[in-house]
Amino acid sequence: METRLLATAIAALTLAHPAIAADIAARAPVKAPPVVSPGPMFTWTGCYIGGHVGGGWGEKRVSAPALAPGVSATGDTSGFLGGGQVGCNLQIGTNWVIGVEGDASAANIEGDITQTVLGITGTASARTDWLASATGRIGWTWDRWLLFAKGGAAWAGDKYSAFIPVFNEFLEASETRTGWVVGAGLEWAFWNNWSAKADYNYYDFGTETLSGTFAGVPIIVPGIDVRQRISVGKIGINYRF
Repeated sequence: METRLLATAIAALTLAHPAIAADIAARAPVKAPPVVSPGPMFTWTGCYIGGHVGGGWGEKRVSAPALAPGVSATGDTSGFLGGGQVGCNLQIGTNWVIGVEGDASAANIEGDITQTVLGITGTASARTDWLASATGRIGWTWDRWLLFAKGGAAWAGDKYSAFIPVFNEFLEASETRTGWVVGAGLEWAFWNNWSAKADYNYYDFGTETLSGTFAGVPIIVPGIDVRQRISVGKIGINYRF
């Protein structure tokens, strides 16, 4: 009888051993996995410098209300441009970005027109040699993409020429014009400190009275006004500091 009880006890302990071991393992403290620090979050805050290329198209409307009331001539211009830009951004919170930007472009946006006014036929040419602007920007960002709008002051360097065969005279004029610009675009920070952008800009330089030379003599050309507007599309690349 005692022998049978001893055997039963040994068998019970043997069967219980794995459960005891499992219970001990379950109660043992588990070492927490190491905490991995997340990488730095991307931000648009900082200054940048870059370059751009693009094309411009527009129109120049010429009128001489004192000489030919109600008569005007409109010529189209188009051509290429290229230059650089510099600016600074400040990201506010998660999505908003504000900034300032200045850019300048050498340009060859030109066109000509032949027109007959009061029975006199002449050919006029116009060319924009450069464009510049100083603008404020505001944008909405999601991670490495930035949708922005901008607006501010603009300047242009223009040259004009006209030939009137009946008088065998050649007119030349040049001026620096001041106006305003608005635009919008999309920028993508594709790698480290580099970003690429595409934007559209509309320049309006109002109406100005020409000054230049006629038969080699500097004059204010009487009553000849030029209304100028230019649209520009650009692609560019920026390096952000």
